[in-house]
Amino acid sequence: MKYFMVRIMTLAAFVFVTVTAVCAQERSKVEQAVNEIVSRYENTEGVDCMTLVKGGGLEIIKAALNNEFGKSFMKGVTSITVIDYSDASPEICTSLRKEMDVFLTMLQDFKIDEVNEFADNDYIRCFAAENDGVLSDFVIAMENGDSKTVMYMAGKIIIE
Repeated sequence: MKYFMVRIMTLAAFVFVTVTAVCAQERSKVEQAVNEIVSRYENTEGVDCMTLVKGGGLEIIKAALNNEFGKSFMKGVTSITVIDYSDASPEICTSLRKEMDVFLTMLQDFKIDEVNEFADNDYIRCFAAENDGVLSDFVIAMENGDSKTVMYMAGKIIIE
């Protein structure tokens, strides 16, 4: 699991560095879409949902990720939502993949499955929004073997 999270964080860094011309969108729409997905699947067998906010474990996760991204990068993250569906049925996995289409109208869709470092994943999809060097949303869905995760990072992340 640690290796899988490192891969997700590496992917996040890759996207953050390569984002150049993404249209900015309202954060509330993306956050609302993520919250709707969580509410639909939080009581589903094989799916675990977790949202970390200030005072609710976010600081611990940010401290752990500071080594990967740097303190200034993680400073602007205000919440992280993780949906782990590793133990879900194939039907639920397919359904969650379809749920990612909601972000097509709100965020830039990055074709990172063509990047050699991530080509060995069974499924990968990444979305982000950028405005003047500031990221406001980041969504990634990644499946590799038995590990299946969707992660959403909200906040104002300044790219240095």
